[in-house]
Amino acid sequence: MIVISRNFKFILNKLNCLIGIELLCCLCLFYFIDLSYVISIILGLFFSFLIILDFAVSEYAILHGGKKGAFFLFYMSRLFLYAIPLVIGLYFKNYFHFFVILISLFTYQVHYIGFEFFRSLKKIKRQDFNG
Repeated sequence: MIVISRNFKFILNKLNCLIGIELLCCLCLFYFIDLSYVISIILGLFFSFLIILDFAVSEYAILHGGKKGAFFLFYMSRLFLYAIPLVIGLYFKNYFHFFVILISLFTYQVHYIGFEFFRSLKKIKRQDFNG
């Protein structure tokens, strides 16, 4: 069972909706250009989702569970999750585009940073407005 914080579940639901809409737009566009782009985007997004889940589980385990010694294990698992789609893309060059996998592999992380940035910006503006 995956244990993540309630706040991160909320963020993940928002990210899934946003990335799902972007994915549909990209898939419709790239379907007519080259089908290997579509497969590469899906592969990268799948592992990007697994990486953000691994990040959430490690965050919960380290901060709430007090398992500070497991940091290295979680770090290595994230590196392993980054390596899997890249190796697949390099091994099956005829079916995947390495650069597309690389870009889509960081989709959840970039959206997470943007989400947190705008959420913090709203809090700062609210504090300035209130006093």
